[in-house]
Formats: sequence, structure tokens, C-alpha cells
Amino acid sequence: MMLAERQPATDVLAPPLAVPDAVSLFFDFDGTLVDLAATPDAVVVSQMLLDTLDTLAERFPGRVAIISGRSIAQLDAMLGRHAHLFAVAGSHGAETRTPDDGHVAAERPASLEAAADAFRHFADANGLVYEAKSLGAGLHYRMAPDFEPAAVRLAEDLAVTHGLTLQRGKMMVELRTPGDKGAALRKLIDAPAMVGSVPYFFGDDVTDEDGFEAARHLGGAGVLIGEQRPTAATYRLNDVAALRDWIAAILETPMLETR
Repeated sequence: MMLAERQPATDVLAPPLAVPDAVSLFFDFDGTLVDLAATPDAVVVSQMLLDTLDTLAERFPGRVAIISGRSIAQLDAMLGRHAHLFAVAGSHGAETRTPDDGHVAAERPASLEAAADAFRHFADANGLVYEAKSLGAGLHYRMAPDFEPAAVRLAEDLAVTHGLTLQRGKMMVELRTPGDKGAALRKLIDAPAMVGSVPYFFGDDVTDEDGFEAARHLGGAGVLIGEQRPTAATYRLNDVAALRDWIAAILETPMLETR
């Protein structure tokens, strides 16, 4: 679906509570499960979130996944052992880890290394934040928004020069190897535990739109976290706290226990 066909999620309309044996849950990470921070390393992962992920993995066995722009290595560093309780797709779907297939990822191309060097130099020279990823490189200008036009121009030039995918995000640009969250969702839902389930995909950024579209195409729905904007999502929740409340409602409802 093209952006022009997306409709604004005008009302705060929470998705129906998910029945564990019928639904698979796919979550973006930054801005969805955790609040955004000034820099990627400043994101806080609370013990409450870790406990919640543990409980979700028990209640929805094999039917919980994280699909993130972060690399799997980054997610492992932030979530520890908890990241191994469910399927994970990192680098916008360019790498995956599942119980059946293990960690599957492409090699980091030399062209990406050259682009990453250019990002690092630009960040150091202008007080921006460079983010290293396994299959990508990010340039964050949240703390210096006046540099957005220059950062975008640099990313566009490097994408053409090195044949990389340019990804816009919230106050950042990223260069990466090919992959998208919709393709990742389609791959992960083929797992035996997820086959035949209804996918819900939760995300906050334009990078999550492919996931929203894939979920809807497969009979499920996308859930936008944050303010209204044109989106392929069917539902919307106000913020990270609202998502946590929605999850808590699932976990606190006895009638939704697995059979």
C-alpha cells in the first residue's frame, strides 16, 4: 500500500484483547516497548518490562516476537536472557533469530563500512550521535535538529554511492542492507507455533509501516503507538504507557488463560 492510501488513525482505539491461542504479538522496540531517549544508549529497560516479556512468553508460547531497527546484538545487550524467550528480527528484518533456525544474517558489506565511516566523521564534526549496527549505521540529530537537512543529504548521497537502503526515522537517518519489517513478520509467522494465528504488530515510527501492512494482509492489524498520522495501522494507542496498560489487561484477565 502506498503512503497516499494510508488513512489517519484519528481516534485512540485500542485493539481488542488478544486471546493467547489465536493471536501472535509482534513488537517494535524503541518508542513502542520502551520510551525514546536523547541517544540510543540512553534508553531505559525497566525490570517491569523484562518481567512482562517473561510473562508474555509464557502466556503466548512461541507467539511473541520483537522486530526492531536495532541489531540483534543490541537487543541482546539491552534485554539479556529475556531476548532468547521469543523470536527476534533485527536490523529492520535483515537478520532473524528463531528457535528452529537460530541466528540468520547476511555478511556486513564493505560498502556499508565505508558509509559508516562517513557517518562517524560527520557526527564527530557536528556534535551528532553515530549509532553502529550489525547491518546498518545510524545518524541521530535529535540533540541538534538544525543539522537534519545536511544529515539527510549526506545519507542520500551515500545511499546512491554505495548502493544501500536509506531509512528515515524519528530525528535520524540510517543506511542499511536490504530488509523490511513486513518481510520479517511474514517470515516469523511461518513458525509452527504461529501458523494460523492472527498477527498484531505494534510500532511507532514510519519504519513500522511495512509491518502494519503485512499484519493487515495476513488478517490481523497494526497498532500505532503515539500521535495520529497517516498510517496503515488499524488501531492506535497514545504512548508506551498505554501499550503497557493494554498488555497488563491481557495478563490480568483470567478468562484469557491458555487452554
